[in-house]
Formats: sequence, C-alpha cells, structure tokens
Amino acid sequence: MIHLFSRSNLLKLSLALASIPMLVSCASTDDGSYTAPITQYEKIGGNWILNSVTQTDETTTSTMDLTSVFDFDTFGIQLNVDDDNSPTTFAVTGKAPALLPTSGTWRLGNPFVNSDGSSAQIILNDKVTLTVTAVPGAQRVLEYKLVRTSNGVPFVSYTYNLTAQQ
Repeated sequence: MIHLFSRSNLLKLSLALASIPMLVSCASTDDGSYTAPITQYEKIGGNWILNSVTQTDETTTSTMDLTSVFDFDTFGIQLNVDDDNSPTTFAVTGKAPALLPTSGTWRLGNPFVNSDGSSAQIILNDKVTLTVTAVPGAQRVLEYKLVRTSNGVPFVSYTYNLTAQQ
C-alpha cells in the first residue's frame, strides 16, 4: 500500500488548514463606530471662579497675593464651548482690574495635549496668550499665567487659580 502523505506532511497540512480561519478573521475586525478624540476643550471649557491670583516680579521672582485687593476676589471667566466642545466665546465677570479682555472669542493653541510636553495655551481674541499651568482633572481646578513683557523680556506675571463653578 502506498501512502500519499507521510506523517510529517500530514501534520504540516493540518497546521496550514488550521491557520486559514485566523487569516480570514483578521480581515473582518469590527471595532465599533467612530468616536471623535477627546480634546482639552472638554476640560477647560466652562465657568470658572477665582480661588487666588498671585503677581510675580519676573526679574526678582518675588510674589504678592492679590486675591483680596483690587476686587480680584470677584473675578470669574466663562470659557464657552458649543455642543461639539469647540470653543466659542468668553466673558470675564467681576470688578477686578482689566488685565484681560472682558469678552470675545477664545481657542487653545492646540486642542490636544502637546506632544513635546509644553504647556497648553489659551488664546483670547487672537491677541492675549495665557499659559495653562494646571489642567482641570478630578479636582476641577484650572490655573493659568498671564505674562507681561517689555521688548520681549518678561517683567511681571499674574497666576490665576480657578475652580469650576457648579
């Protein structure tokens, strides 16, 4: 009797046939419907009330708490977003000194976390840039820094620490 398949050939053939379903199953993976990526607008957008504001002399690094002076304790900012969490308008409330524009449009320098590890930037009216120093998380605290410069050299900054208004 002549055997067409040796034991080793039969083993190879059965392994080849067993791998066919795996190859076919890889081609038809269904991973669900499209979901838009999460942006920082979802964390930063909203109504914020002031916890504290600190002024820093950028030449000497000395600081001064301004929270209870010049009506800073009344400061609030609304960073509005639409139904798709895209930025729309902002409005500053309270009687604090007008270090920021009081209303207009806002956006982030990058809607996602910067891949180089640099801080997010809030841009008001395409003119004023605020550097985000604390992104809201479980604590819902937003902190940003406004830096004033003269001839490109920083001389004073204001750090705003805010809590989400419920």
